[in-house]
Amino acid sequence: MAAGCAALLSLPSCATIKHSAVDAVSTAIAGYDKKGVPVARQTTPEAVLAVTGETDTTLAAGFFPAALKLHDMLRASNPAHIGFAESTGAYHVIYANAFIQADAETLPVSRYDEQRAEFARAKMHYLRGRDDILGALGRKYPRFREDIASGDAARIGRAAARLSADDVNAAYWAGAGWLGAFSLDPLDDSLLGTANGAVALLERAAALEPEYGNGAAWNVLCAFYAAAPADFGGNAARARFCYEESLRISKGKLPDPYVVYAQSLCVPANDSAGFAEALGKALAVSPDDMPDSRLSTVIMQKKAQWLLEHREDYFIDW
Repeated sequence: MAAGCAALLSLPSCATIKHSAVDAVSTAIAGYDKKGVPVARQTTPEAVLAVTGETDTTLAAGFFPAALKLHDMLRASNPAHIGFAESTGAYHVIYANAFIQADAETLPVSRYDEQRAEFARAKMHYLRGRDDILGALGRKYPRFREDIASGDAARIGRAAARLSADDVNAAYWAGAGWLGAFSLDPLDDSLLGTANGAVALLERAAALEPEYGNGAAWNVLCAFYAAAPADFGGNAARARFCYEESLRISKGKLPDPYVVYAQSLCVPANDSAGFAEALGKALAVSPDDMPDSRLSTVIMQKKAQWLLEHREDYFIDW
């Protein structure tokens, strides 16, 4: 009997088995383990490609809220899994950008109140995503969140320097979400005073892995440096450098650099011809050039087409 009891006690409990299973599922979905270390992959998983490779944006838009809530539910059942917290945060940022802000930006002036409400929703998801990721990074690096959001250049620099190549994905999505929220509400003091933390995350991601996301970090940085006043970190030369890096890395196979160039560099310069030329190049990209980015390509091309059709709203004819 004693030996039998000892053998029984040596077996993993149901709770342990359940936790291990949840860990395994979380890691499989996120692509990062519970410590935030990426799982080695040679290609994009078929399950992920089924979403990112989709060209029907209406189908993707209908799917995303359910996928997002499933992420939230699984994360709630496994809060210590760093990789999945980062993945969930990224999903919030993607949802805010691709399926809330993108549609709201095209609403006419007559629907201004609706647009502002949608921008508020997008901001909420941007910040929810950022906070999920900063919380996860805080589990790896004590006081990381407090330092990166301090507004103090020295503390921010030390925090960013702690990030390794394993953290590039997290740094990108946290920074992108942070600046996404800031772009929608630049008068929010809590964002205005901490935007340099977001920039530091993106610069660190770009330094550690310049080709991450086919130049994704450079695109966000270009938009920030072009739009921000000099006193708040704006830098026209740096903006152009970031654009050139994103274009070099993507090899012209993504519309993103062209759209960012048109909005961020051509509009302030009142370069209507350059604006039209860049957007034409964006529309000429084939979504099949990068199959795992078809969805983002189609969404960005819809934006490019809308910008072209509303070109007169952005330029002053002398």
